[in-house]
Amino acid sequence: MTRKLLMHVGPVTIDYDVLVAGLRGDTGFTSQEFVEAMSFSLKYLRKLMGADETYQPFIIPGGGTSAMESVASLLRRGDKVLVVSNGVFGDRWKAIFNRYSVAVDVLKCDPGDYVKPDDVEKAVKDEKYTLVAMTHVETSTGVREPVEAVAKRIRDKVELIAVDGVSSVGAEAVKAKDNQIDVYLTASQKAIGVPPGAGLLVLSERAVSRLSDESVAGYYLNLKNWVDVMRNLEDGKASYFATLPVQLIFMLAKAFELMDKEGLENRIKRHERVAQGVRAGLESMGLEIVAKRPETYSNTVTGVMVKKANPSEVLKAVLSEGLELAPGVHPALAGKYFRIGHMGWVTPNDVMTTIAVLERVLKRMGEPVNLGEGVRAVQLTYS
Repeated sequence: MTRKLLMHVGPVTIDYDVLVAGLRGDTGFTSQEFVEAMSFSLKYLRKLMGADETYQPFIIPGGGTSAMESVASLLRRGDKVLVVSNGVFGDRWKAIFNRYSVAVDVLKCDPGDYVKPDDVEKAVKDEKYTLVAMTHVETSTGVREPVEAVAKRIRDKVELIAVDGVSSVGAEAVKAKDNQIDVYLTASQKAIGVPPGAGLLVLSERAVSRLSDESVAGYYLNLKNWVDVMRNLEDGKASYFATLPVQLIFMLAKAFELMDKEGLENRIKRHERVAQGVRAGLESMGLEIVAKRPETYSNTVTGVMVKKANPSEVLKAVLSEGLELAPGVHPALAGKYFRIGHMGWVTPNDVMTTIAVLERVLKRMGEPVNLGEGVRAVQLTYS
């Protein structure tokens, strides 16, 4: 059986050592082994997020969307929220907050572009917002928002800043403390390289102080119900509110151990190098990238436009050759693009295979590509 190459936007390929770490059928959430794995993971999460001891880490069941929805824990009836949206998952912030008794405004941009820091600054000057929520890397387009620049412009004008780092944490520079961001969140199945099942986030002291019975949040994802559990587990004491994904936590701890061994800076550089190879191959092949501005290219996702080929047929064809890519999900670009995910345990060799398969498939499907030029560009990038 030939192993498939998974260049998806998540879940991603899982390192075998990470998978094996979760093969436990006799370990409960009060066991010493589990408590130690959670304690280590919570501590390492601060490091991963560029946070310090003043930030409270959380690992909760679910995924990126559960982490996003848990941010409602910080809001009270009548609060105003500004959503900075570069695509489908920026819009998800709006869909979440619209379920609560808060007011929501949205700043949007054209597909493949990003909301400029100047526009965000103007919006918060014109209106008083409790929370500004944005997305570090928009998974639907591969666009990276300059969160550092935005945070700098608005920090003294809003109470809370929240960043969705689902497709950035573990592959992009993340500096929650330096940029004075109150909430940074991610999911287990993206650049961290663990199966889906956990939402991970850190909260500043300012954000933690907003946890109260006045919150508009519900029950399960209300962080007020989780905060003491997280503190106890970090301190090495078993604690319970609801059942955590036990086996997944062992895998997460192993992934964090491997990350620490690689070094976060080295891991980010590896992702950057891989992303450079992907885009060099695509551009030399003659394909257009969804992200319109090079300064917004992400280390984790690249959207690829096609002129003649049907994207869904492209995905089927590459899958038959052992390569799995991701469909396009931005409604404004429906039927015009697909996505390549390059995060987690990805390597330059994976890029070479991806570009080679795409060249062959697209040529057969009548897409105007420069056969052989993509592979050549990747080789030159890594030579």
